Amino acid sequence: MSAPHSDPRIFWRCSPGRRLPAYARDLADARARDLVPAQRQVAVYLDRWPVGRVTGLGPAICCPPDFHPGRLDWRYLAALSVLVVTSPAPDPERLRHLLAELVAARPKRLILLRPGRVPAAEFIISEARGVEVQP
Repeated sequence: MSAPHSDPRIFWRCSPGRRLPAYARDLADARARDLVPAQRQVAVYLDRWPVGRVTGLGPAICCPPDFHPGRLDWRYLAALSVLVVTSPAPDPERLRHLLAELVAARPKRLILLRPGRVPAAEFIISEARGVEVQP
């Protein structure tokens, strides 16, 4: 197995017609160099950025409200655990599109977190069973 590329001149190239979500450039560039976050997980916020500092969830990125999730590149999330954080009542269509895009990126785990809802966490993809819920 080869060592990760440490060359800082290696950058992530988005799929044609797509761009990176907000705050994803550093993470995507690191993945282009075969690097992974220390916790091997990433938080994806739908339509909002957290009010306070993000801690314990790994790097955080945002699917902004003015972009359709299908126009963004999510491939650098492959083989990572992805935590999708929404408001208690997200737009169901946008959430479905985001989850479908993330499933296509082939993460190791995909967990939906909806603070204030019961249940607050739902596995979309688990490591043991694979895809558990079709978005």
